[in-house]
Amino acid sequence: MVSKLSKIVHAAPMLVTLRHVFKKPITVQYPEQRRELPARSRGLHVYNPEGCLGCGACARVCPNNCIELEVSTTPEGKKQIDKFNIYIGRCMFCGLCIDHCIGKGVLSMTPEYEFCDTSREALVYGIDRLARGKGEEEEEKDES
Repeated sequence: MVSKLSKIVHAAPMLVTLRHVFKKPITVQYPEQRRELPARSRGLHVYNPEGCLGCGACARVCPNNCIELEVSTTPEGKKQIDKFNIYIGRCMFCGLCIDHCIGKGVLSMTPEYEFCDTSREALVYGIDRLARGKGEEEEEKDES
């Protein structure tokens, strides 16, 4: 009786294994192949300095304190953005900064997800790097 029961117990897992033997593999060979991510996936930040009001809501709501914002007032009484940095190495890509931004379309995220670098200082993205995007920056390096 015990030997018959042990054969039945092993049959169900073996059927699962046999079903997967004939399916296509789902593994992606990462550096050579890349998956197409949805447009709403959270990756690299994009910053539009023209629409920024300088309210600092994005910096206040960030749970990891990744956003550094310095604002000054011009002699005409308008706010001027002096410094806007995002520490990508600390960011958890939660999207709270984008949800709480008062300006229309000032902060957004792209599906780009590769942020590898050799130093922590290189993971600090400033206004110029966030406004243009990483692709244009690589093209400039190729031209040099």
